[in-house]
Amino acid sequence: MLTSLNNPNVKRLVRYRDNRTRRKAKRVIVDGWRETTQAFDAGLKLHGIYTNDNQLPECFRNLGREQVIMVNDAVMEKIAYGQSARGVVAEFESPKWGLEQLTLPDDGIVLVLDQFEKPGNVGAAFRCADAAGVDAVLLCDSLADRFNPNAIRSSLGAVFQVPSATVSEIEAREFLKRQNFKLFAARVESSCELWSSNLRGPVAFIIGNEAKGLDARWRSSGRSPVNGIRIPMHGAIDSLNASVSASLLIYEARRQRASVS
Repeated sequence: MLTSLNNPNVKRLVRYRDNRTRRKAKRVIVDGWRETTQAFDAGLKLHGIYTNDNQLPECFRNLGREQVIMVNDAVMEKIAYGQSARGVVAEFESPKWGLEQLTLPDDGIVLVLDQFEKPGNVGAAFRCADAAGVDAVLLCDSLADRFNPNAIRSSLGAVFQVPSATVSEIEAREFLKRQNFKLFAARVESSCELWSSNLRGPVAFIIGNEAKGLDARWRSSGRSPVNGIRIPMHGAIDSLNASVSASLLIYEARRQRASVS
């Protein structure tokens, strides 16, 4: 039983709550059994599970004592994220997930999150992407980390299940162009409504920053045309939460595919 708050492992886990320190060390810190199980099932290399729960999920029961470390309540409260401990904190090696690991089907759906700032919105978008069976999520020049604790928690661990890559705008365009994807940018001023758009075939939906939306760089160019698409709004407010917008777009693409088959 680990009981000392001065233990080197405890101090290390606390330091890894700083995003910059964690990324430099190439670690992912996960809270909660559901999220830890998702990371483990996705093949992330496990460095240690710290828990004050004697009832381990079945997939962890065969791990050795060097990987499952029992802690007291004080240590758990110290290493846990936020105000409430969730019974487990797991340390994984950060996965090397990039464009080269992405394999997309001929009629794939890709979600592009452009310059997102809030980890909670990143996580919510991943959760929607997982539910709708999106083939990949591209975080384009994102200020928010997909492995931030808030992103992991709000995604319920979907950040470990949906293939993803962190890229620049140019890298995203070139990658999607090589894959023959048609680009749709969510814009409130577009004349093309969601319900009247043909979303069959390989499509990528671009969702802009939570506060400012999409900037001019996602306009059409000679390199790659970008189609504006508008979600009809019938109230006084002219915008939706970014993850809600993403859900509407990707589920309409799924609906259109289902109506053909």
